[in-house]
Amino acid sequence: MKDSESPRQRILDVALALFAESGYEGASLQQVADRVGLHKSSLFHHFRSKEDLAREVYRGLTERLLKRLEPFLAEDPPRLESLLVALEASADHFAAEPAAARLLMRLMVTTRPEAAPGAGHGDPFTTPIGQVDAIDRLLWGVGAWLARARAAGVIRHVPVRHTVLNLMGLVLFYPAVLHHIPPDRLAADPRAPELLASRKRELRGFLEAALAPT
Repeated sequence: MKDSESPRQRILDVALALFAESGYEGASLQQVADRVGLHKSSLFHHFRSKEDLAREVYRGLTERLLKRLEPFLAEDPPRLESLLVALEASADHFAAEPAAARLLMRLMVTTRPEAAPGAGHGDPFTTPIGQVDAIDRLLWGVGAWLARARAAGVIRHVPVRHTVLNLMGLVLFYPAVLHHIPPDRLAADPRAPELLASRKRELRGFLEAALAPT
């Protein structure tokens, strides 16, 4: 955290790290307040509840990623090269934000707090994009691109749902688990530019082999 950050942003940064470490149920507002250096009651000047704070954290982490991906998601007609570039951009994103990778992995496999009345999570693959929350919006956008690319013959006839989850796993797993590996077991910092570039080449090679039309 930077001293120049606003109290609200410091709260969001700390909450993201705590939710990534302990999950929604395992993190408390008291823990957030202690790490930020505020009295717990001060949190309620910024967020009405833990659920409200969590939704804002989830929205922020997905919107930062979506800013990188939106040009790709809006592309028409779709191109396989654009998917490869988007995956490389995602690798850069999560190398810089490993806690976001850990939290997003948690959110992919655990139940999130219920959305506000009338919002609904919906099915990210069938619900209009304006009616889903931030996490589902990300899944919906990637799934919609894959469906268009499949229909256009740009990629193989892969199952969209499974492919979305596979893509997310490829991007998220590596940065998400790095914090579990003691530094003395690593020959070099896996976030070093040359190793990140090598990982992106591996991602590109794998996806080209898996998705390119035969």
